[in-house]
Amino acid sequence: MRRFWPLFLFLLLFIIVLIAIKSEPDRPAVQINSNPQRIISLSPSITETLFSVGLADRVVAVSDYCDFPIEVLDLPKVGGLINPNLEAIVSQEPDLVILPANSLRTIKQLQQLNIPTLAVRSASLTDIKETIVAIGRRTSHQQQANELLNSLEKTINHIKSITMNSDRPSVMISLGNSTSNENINTVYIAGQNDFYNDLIELAGGTNVYKDKRLNVPSLSVEGIIQLNPDIIVDIYPEADDHNADLQQVLQRWQSLKYINAVKNNRIYIVEESYATIPGPRVLLLLEQLAKLIHPEIRWDEISL
Repeated sequence: MRRFWPLFLFLLLFIIVLIAIKSEPDRPAVQINSNPQRIISLSPSITETLFSVGLADRVVAVSDYCDFPIEVLDLPKVGGLINPNLEAIVSQEPDLVILPANSLRTIKQLQQLNIPTLAVRSASLTDIKETIVAIGRRTSHQQQANELLNSLEKTINHIKSITMNSDRPSVMISLGNSTSNENINTVYIAGQNDFYNDLIELAGGTNVYKDKRLNVPSLSVEGIIQLNPDIIVDIYPEADDHNADLQQVLQRWQSLKYINAVKNNRIYIVEESYATIPGPRVLLLLEQLAKLIHPEIRWDEISL
C-alpha cells in the first residue's frame, strides 16, 4: 500500500524544488507592470500568499492543485506545476504569472509569449518570507505584505520565546512512506534543507536527521532505529486528499518497538490541508508542532 496523490505528488514536487532551487539562474521579467490586474498562480502556496496580501480580486486563474481559500474553487484551472496548460494561461490574458523559481521551462515559454512572470522560492521559511515581500513589491501591495510578514514574525518569535528554555527532543517528520505486507518499508523524511526543519527548531525540537547533503532523505526501518527519534510526526494532507487508513498507519509505526518515540507513545499524525503547503499558514503547523513537541507547556494559558 502506498500514498499516492496528493501527498506522493507533493513529495515528488518537493524533491524537484529542493534539487533545482540551488542552481536556478535568475531570469528577467517581461514587460514589468508594477500594478498587475490579472494574476495567475501556479502553486498552492503562491495562491494562499496572494489571498493573504489582499489580492483575491486580481487572481484570475490558479493551478489544478489550488483549493484554499475556498474562493479559488470557482476560478479557472490552468494545469499543474509540471504540466501547465499554456493555451489556458494565454486565454486568461494575464499581466503576471507567479510560479516556482525552478520552473525554468515554463518561465522561458511564458517569456517567449511576452507574458510577465515572477519566480519565487518556498523551500525554507526564509524563502516563504521573501516570497511575501516579492509579491507585495511586484503588485504594489507592500503595506499588506509587510503587515502579513510582521504578523508571521510576531507569532514565530512568541513561540520561539516560549520553547527556547525547554528540553529539545529529537524529532523526525515523515513526508511519505511505502509499505509492504503492512509493514513500513521506506520513509521519506524532512532533512536539514527545508521549512519543516525550520519549524522543528522554532517549535523547540531538533531534527533527528543531521546530514545536510540530502534534501529529502529516505530511510529504511534500520535507519530509523539507528536515528532513534524521540518524536515522530507523520504529515498527511486533509482527509479528502488521501485514502490512507490512519489507524493502520499508527499501528505500523507502533510496530517499531525499539524506538523512543514508540516506547514513549509519541507518534503523531498531522492530517491538515496546511501541513503540506509552504505558505502563510505554516504558522498553524508551527503552533501544532510546538504543542506536540512540548505538551508539558500549558498552552491553554498562553495566547498565540
